[in-house]
Amino acid sequence: MSPIHTLPVELLTTIFQLGVDSEPIPDERIRGIHTFEVLVSHVCKFWRQVAIHTPHLWTTVHFRTLAHMSRGGVYLTRNAHLPIDIYIDTCSEEDYQNRKDLLFRKQFLPVFDVVLPQIHRWRELHLIVADLECKAFAREVLSTCGSAPILRTLQLWHVQNWQTSERLFNHIGPPPVVVFDGSLPSLKHIILQGVNLPWSRSPFLRNLTTVEFALHSDNVRMPFPLWRDMLNGSPNLIRLSLLFSGPRASPSGASPLPDGIEWWGAAPPPPDAPPPPGAAPLPPSTDPVQLLQLREVQLTNLEADYLIALFRTLHAPHVRALELALDFDDQDFTPFVEFLAAPPLPPAAAGAGAGPSSRADPGPPSRAKFPALERLSVSALKCSLPSWRALLAASPRLTRLEADFGQLSAGAFEVLL
Repeated sequence: MSPIHTLPVELLTTIFQLGVDSEPIPDERIRGIHTFEVLVSHVCKFWRQVAIHTPHLWTTVHFRTLAHMSRGGVYLTRNAHLPIDIYIDTCSEEDYQNRKDLLFRKQFLPVFDVVLPQIHRWRELHLIVADLECKAFAREVLSTCGSAPILRTLQLWHVQNWQTSERLFNHIGPPPVVVFDGSLPSLKHIILQGVNLPWSRSPFLRNLTTVEFALHSDNVRMPFPLWRDMLNGSPNLIRLSLLFSGPRASPSGASPLPDGIEWWGAAPPPPDAPPPPGAAPLPPSTDPVQLLQLREVQLTNLEADYLIALFRTLHAPHVRALELALDFDDQDFTPFVEFLAAPPLPPAAAGAGAGPSSRADPGPPSRAKFPALERLSVSALKCSLPSWRALLAASPRLTRLEADFGQLSAGAFEVLL
């Protein structure tokens, strides 16, 4: 008998569990490669019996091809009680013409027939659609499925080749629907790409630790007061990622006060400046949202003025990692980089500290927006060399710099020498 067969079942089970936990998530796996749980269940009869009776191995249910539909039912049978992570990856019409085994319109609702009876066990839902008809099916399912009481991660992607930002902006779809009856009491991670929600009727957008929004034209973005409520209600937010998305920029005209970041994040006027006749009250720009647990920020394809207005409304002094991919219509991002290096002090703070103090002066605090920055990744950024130099100088804790200097301003690399 081979020595491997002398291992106790408990030890072999633990090894199998460690193996499946080390697997990449389905979105990151190489296509066509068998998963760990399938491989170990096909080694020998003994291993197969151990694997089949280890529910932990069958908690991730991935649907991408027709064969995955029957496989999903098998996984749910082998794991009848533990929470499940569901990945549903449907294809575009073009891809379906090339591969008829991929999931497309006819298979969309039958896939959910497999998993909906287990909605009380859903821990994660990752749903990708690349077709407007499939998106309509998704709206139908998620608006009628009821609450998912233990769902922690909701990832909804509409992957459409809009070709230009103008086509994305001008696309008029049906109004968004309330998903999960507005009840996701355990939600911690929300990732929306090309999918918007009825923001005022989504009370589960709080107590979050991850917010990733992508590809939202301004007319469907979250009004700033609701954005502010979401962040204030998520004091333990760790990661914030925005790709051509974020709170609304321009006012919608649907509320008495402006609801766009252009107003809320505007630079405060001098204290003695009289307000223009008929002007709206000043926004609370001196009262930024406190995100003291925020550690990671990723910004992609947003305008410089928008970014400055946005981060005027946030206080996140403990950010450790910053990713910038700012290649937006050949804009010069010098003002935003200067803002990160030394954001202007609020008027009250600018005049403080002139008198004597009974305490020992600890020295001026760092003026940088992210004074604790340790990792900086830049894949695209056009800015002046003095502003680039100032950003690096304002990051004394920086230990890792990743930069595509071909996409940075000429001379950016020489600043490091």
